[in-house]
Amino acid sequence: MINRFFNKAPEYSWYLMIAFLPITSMPIVSSLLGSDSVASPSIILLIALVLLWLAPEILFNKPIHRSVLPLLIFVIISIIGTLFSLFYNIPAFKGINQFSPVISAVSTLILGFLFFVCASSYPTDKTILEKTIRIINWSGLLIFIWSGMQAVSWYTMNKYPQWMFEIQGLFSARVLYRQRVTGFALEPSWFAHQLNMFYLPFWLSFTLHKRSSHSFRISFLTLENILAALGVISLLLTLSRVGMASLLMMLFLIGITLHNRIVRFVMDKIVKESKISKKFITVLLIAFYLLSIGASAFIFRKVDPRMAALFDFSFENENSFITYFNELKFGDRVIYWLSGWNIFGKYPVLGVGLGNAGFYFPSSIPAKGWQLVEVSKLINRTDILLNIKSLWFRLLAETGLVGFSLFIGWLISLGYYLVKKMRSSDSSMKTLGFVGAFVLLGIFFEGLSIDSFAMPYWWISLGIAVSETQSQEKNMRT
Repeated sequence: MINRFFNKAPEYSWYLMIAFLPITSMPIVSSLLGSDSVASPSIILLIALVLLWLAPEILFNKPIHRSVLPLLIFVIISIIGTLFSLFYNIPAFKGINQFSPVISAVSTLILGFLFFVCASSYPTDKTILEKTIRIINWSGLLIFIWSGMQAVSWYTMNKYPQWMFEIQGLFSARVLYRQRVTGFALEPSWFAHQLNMFYLPFWLSFTLHKRSSHSFRISFLTLENILAALGVISLLLTLSRVGMASLLMMLFLIGITLHNRIVRFVMDKIVKESKISKKFITVLLIAFYLLSIGASAFIFRKVDPRMAALFDFSFENENSFITYFNELKFGDRVIYWLSGWNIFGKYPVLGVGLGNAGFYFPSSIPAKGWQLVEVSKLINRTDILLNIKSLWFRLLAETGLVGFSLFIGWLISLGYYLVKKMRSSDSSMKTLGFVGAFVLLGIFFEGLSIDSFAMPYWWISLGIAVSETQSQEKNMRT
């Protein structure tokens, strides 16, 4: 009995890690860890999986997925660059210990690395992979039940009852937001990040390829079809602008994939007897796609007050781009990016080291930035280090051109491997290939909003996408 439990313990740890991903900042777990780490329940289960499965795998020289090596090189170079930064004259900032941000940043990078290693190398059994997809689906359904209750409460009563605040407080360190759903996440943008980087790629890919991990059906609709629709609706209700941009990137891939089918359908069913050319139909469809994007932007402008100035850009303003983004209530975010760019300009090779960018902020903020209320308040009235709020600019600032190039190179290598899967004749391989492709497209914009390596969602989804079951390995060889 005990031996069976220990043999199954890694599998249980894996399933629970996936199941707890919707929870980003559970207070009771954060207090046990002594940290407000992202996805703290899943981090505990990741540690269990590393100790029970990964460490013995490495000890007995069992193979880890090939995509881990280029990521490992990035991690090592980033840590070496951080060690070099100890010899820099790092500016002091309000008595903050200079080692604490470094330790935190290195720890989160290692956690992200371990999430990817486990996700890419553990689900090599087809049964485990299928159960994993089912857990993703059922946990997603629970998210939508809770998010639906949030939406109904706000849009019918314009408030939340006290019991909803109490329930949210069990799972999140922050309260519910006005007009915006959060799921079980800390804030709406994190919920949008969860959906784009983890849940929606699976549901959209399964829907696109007409596959399902369940026998459940409502007429012709599978559970994944329903979850994909609910996921898009929930994403809209977060009012996350970056989240919407990421979704559009994923829909763009779906549009490209379906375009030829649509053209053939139109030619065969609608204009079969006419002399209209295929090229003309293609032009009309592209025009329709562009109009749809424009209409979506117009509607979002009406729904979200922050987007009221979306079409009001002018070159006549001083610092036109910063002024424009400030009108969109996005100016402070751009200032953080430009500060990261300025830091990179001073330390272009290896950067200032992981976690150190905040110390260089006061000397790197553009002049226009000091006029923004939030930036000035955070610098002058708080004792916290500012962060760049963008993965891409943070990589440049803290790991330099070397680290940035290695990281982008790793993503490109994943893309090459995923394209091979997308072209496979095996439907399961093709489906996972599209999952990874959706994540890679979405992360372009998500990387402009999230800068933490500890957000596990894209690490895990990319890991599962490139993972190889035994049947897949056979197909790859043939």
